[in-house]
Parts: sequence; structure tokens; C-alpha cells
Amino acid sequence: MSVRIMALVWAKSKHCGTNLLMLMAIADFANDKGSAYPSVQTLATKCRMKTRNAHYILKYLAQSGELENRGGMGPHGTNRYCIQVAVLMSQPDAAPMQSTALGPASRCTKPLQATAHEPPINHQEPPVKQRLPSLPCPHEQIRTLYCSILAGLPSIKIWTTSRQDACEARWREMVEVKGWSSVDAGLEWFHKFFQTVFKSDFLMGRIERKPGHEGWRCDFDFLMVQEKFAAVIEGKYSNRAAA
Repeated sequence: MSVRIMALVWAKSKHCGTNLLMLMAIADFANDKGSAYPSVQTLATKCRMKTRNAHYILKYLAQSGELENRGGMGPHGTNRYCIQVAVLMSQPDAAPMQSTALGPASRCTKPLQATAHEPPINHQEPPVKQRLPSLPCPHEQIRTLYCSILAGLPSIKIWTTSRQDACEARWREMVEVKGWSSVDAGLEWFHKFFQTVFKSDFLMGRIERKPGHEGWRCDFDFLMVQEKFAAVIEGKYSNRAAA
């Protein structure tokens, strides 16, 4: 970590919000020349964001001239990032913006304009999603519900990033559809969802399978696939009455 580089970014960078946060995260790894080589996943974790958002911001910072991405030049072929000290020093100090009725004064100046084919990051989500209340996905509680209600299915031994992403995607879809006002309301819905799975002989493996499919049961990964998730909700795996 270089205190000199971090102080320079604070004083001179024209960025604000998540862009400034990402640049500060890189500065936290940098030497006094501004060189650092953290992985994109490490930066994403540090900034509390998804990896794909981190990729977008890193590209945006490089376009702004304040960061250079020397891909593959770090140890073991990792990306080496270089905060452009000369560029930052040539810029005026970041002056606070005037306060408005929307909130307190901000230190950042007007953000750079994104290219025509890459909209600003704060416009990536559809307007309807921006108006919805922010309900963080309770990953651990959903995982616990699965393990307790569906104990007869394969257990979740490793809570991988892909499983977390799939779980969060289904959560956000249902927040939009159901308009839950609280996390508890969402957890109650997932409790009923897993109970529906438990009642399905097909999903639980309680029916005789064709040769080559003996012993098949669904698992968490299967249930979090968008199409399968919707099929459970729509009753496509419900038990059929005998003819």
C-alpha cells in the first residue's frame, strides 16, 4: 500500500462513486510508482460488487487516462495496473460540488461521458428496477432453508460464487415480480418454494427412472436454473393424479 498514491487519488482524481472506489482499491495495493497487480475478483470483492461490474469500471478508468491496464505483465501473467501519476498531478484539485436538496456536497467533479455504445454505469439497469426497494439477497438463509426442508437431496458442501450468483439472480427476479417489502417476506416465499419441491416425487427421486437415470434427484444447482425455477413455480413437476 502506498499512502502517497492514495493521497494523490483522493486529491486529484476526477472520478466519484464506484469509479473512485475502484481506483482507491487499486491504490491500496500499489507501490509508490502506482503499480499494482490485484486480480479482478480481488478488486470486485474489495469494492463489494460483481466481477462483471468490476471489469466495466476498470475499462472505464483506463479510458479516462487515470489508469493503465498492462494485461499479462504481472506475476504469473496477471494484469498489472498502473495508476497514472503524471496524469493525476497535471489535474486540478478535485473541488467540492455545491450542495443540493438531494443531499450533502460531493467531492467529485462532473463524470466523464461514456461512449455511445457503453452507457454510463448508473444507467445500466432498467428504470423499473431502480425504483424498487433494495432488498439484499439473504444467501445463507436460503441455503439453510434448502438444507433443512430438502434434506433428502444432495447437500450444498461448497457455497461457490456461481451458486451465490444464481441464488441472487432468482431472488432479484422474485423481488421484482412479488414486490416484497422485507427480506422476511422473501424468505417465507422461498420456504414455500422448497416445500413445493419436497412434494414432487419427480424432483425428490421417489419414482422409478428409465435405465441410465436410476437414482436421479434434483439438487440446488438444478433448482436455481432460471427455466427449472420457473417450472417449479408453474407446477410442471407436481405429482400427476393416476388415470
